[in-house]
Amino acid sequence: MPNRRAVLALLAASAFTATAAAQDWPGREPLRLIVCAPGGSTVDVTARAWAEALKEPLSGHPIVVEPRAGAGGMIGVEAVARARPDGTTLLVCFPGSFTMIPHLRANLPVRPLEDLRPVALLATAPFVVVAHPEAGRSLPEFLARARAADLNYASVGAGSLAHLGMELLKLRTGIRLEHVPYQGSPQALADLLAGRVAAFITLLSAVEGHIKEGRLAPLFVTGSERLPQLPTVPTAREAGLPDLTVLTWHGLFVPRATPEPVFAKIAEAVAKARANPALKEALARAGSDLPALSPAEAEAFIRAESETWGGVIRAAAIRLD
Repeated sequence: MPNRRAVLALLAASAFTATAAAQDWPGREPLRLIVCAPGGSTVDVTARAWAEALKEPLSGHPIVVEPRAGAGGMIGVEAVARARPDGTTLLVCFPGSFTMIPHLRANLPVRPLEDLRPVALLATAPFVVVAHPEAGRSLPEFLARARAADLNYASVGAGSLAHLGMELLKLRTGIRLEHVPYQGSPQALADLLAGRVAAFITLLSAVEGHIKEGRLAPLFVTGSERLPQLPTVPTAREAGLPDLTVLTWHGLFVPRATPEPVFAKIAEAVAKARANPALKEALARAGSDLPALSPAEAEAFIRAESETWGGVIRAAAIRLD
């Protein structure tokens, strides 16, 4: 009986602590949005748009956006996975860290989908595959050039969607391309514009101006429909590459051990912020859509993506270790 009373007392105390934490959330300290990509990247832009939209549901509570780039996003992932699970440190990250890196590396410091819990998908968008004009102004021209000469391509890190997307392009077309990983899209784009790399997969918002000026050539888009801004550029399916009909996404995560009442408060704030018209406009300007998935639906989507890309990685025999 004493042991039973002790267990019940501990459970009651834990429930009280979680409830009290939820009532106090977001607390007195600023919330930290750790971004697993460099400042100025598309992930950073998404995080800052959401930080602004969350001001109203959080009554103006301060939010600090903190880029932590590197290791395919795993530096940011690990920082949040090891943070106190009190709802004050959150992660904004891209797909690679959750759906690809776990299949590519055997010994990770944390397990992304086990140690972190998705709150929401903050944005989704198709990619555009672009090339330096000297490497080709259309996909057939680029493929012909790649078969005739050694070309390379940029990605935002080994294990990223940009990396595996280009590897899948190589598998489906038989071309040879050398992979050149970067810590983020700004550095990769700079070298692409300078002609030091031949191609890159990225969001339209990062390259639209350069395409209009003729500094970059769009080869195809990875969405299921053509982009209104690029009406003459084919989709992956139209280009004969149905495997490359994919969307990138930016997700919001908290430590898996975050108490349920605190998690519910965070999810509630996110749901309220999602209705902000300025947020929708900001994401639209960046070429992104605003999905309306529940936390459970977001987690199911991410786990399904992990299964899909895990299959691609195994089929291509890609390893990073």
